[in-house]
Amino acid sequence: MKTNILSKVVLGAFLSIAFAACTEEAYVPAPQEDASKTYVRADETAPRNLDVDGSDIQVPFVRTNTEGTLDITVALSDTSSLFTLNSTTVSFASGEDTAYASVSYSYDKLDPAAEYAISVAVVDENHTSQYTAIALPMTCKKAWKKLGVGQFAELFFYGTIAEKEFIQSPDGSARYRMLNPFTAEEMAAAGCTLESEIPYIEFTIAEDGSVSWGDNFHTGFGYGGYSIYWANPNWYNGNAVAAADNVLLADNLVKLCFTAMAVSGGSIAGSYGTGYAYMSLPGGPDLAELLQ
Repeated sequence: MKTNILSKVVLGAFLSIAFAACTEEAYVPAPQEDASKTYVRADETAPRNLDVDGSDIQVPFVRTNTEGTLDITVALSDTSSLFTLNSTTVSFASGEDTAYASVSYSYDKLDPAAEYAISVAVVDENHTSQYTAIALPMTCKKAWKKLGVGQFAELFFYGTIAEKEFIQSPDGSARYRMLNPFTAEEMAAAGCTLESEIPYIEFTIAEDGSVSWGDNFHTGFGYGGYSIYWANPNWYNGNAVAAADNVLLADNLVKLCFTAMAVSGGSIAGSYGTGYAYMSLPGGPDLAELLQ
């Protein structure tokens, strides 16, 4: 009796294994691609989260064969209707493995609080592969608007004119930043010591033409053994007359007045006096001619 039961168990297990083997699908390898063709894919190493500043977005694509020139067709996916492909054709130059699709957009219509999802994809089936990404999805957020290059003249320590880049607040207000105001090279030429390079000076132009930039900030350089701060004269010693010299003199021409405050160990040690600086925003007058 026990032998019969054991035989039935063994037989049942054998039949289960045999049934599973019969019903299991055979492995079919994926088809190989035509090695003679040139395939194009999206460059997945490219940034996906973009701060857009008014400049066109460059979307990179890579090909497998760099021999000769190649044109491919791409398409844009954008539900906001604020982004546009400058051309539906991406052109590879001979010998180059990377080419770019260029996307423009309506910067002023972008909402600073919103994020925009777009995607650019290869739609030319003759050059796409089932094994690589054909689209590059991106998330775009409105950043400070790039205005271009203007001029900056700090007349207290430097006395020189330098080219600087200016950007504007993404909300469209008259709030601006001048980037890299005091560089290491400029500090060294003026006999100052580098403490830390500050990224920008931020200022706001009011409707009445007055200019504000806060109470004080560290310039990033030292002089005479002290850290140098720009201080608003009205904040420093109640000099409202000097503070009123922070003003828009003409279109794209800003005059700044500051107290050159000396700081040691976090405490105000005094000042070197009142200084002036001028900013000519992009499209403004030439400071060399103006200050001559």
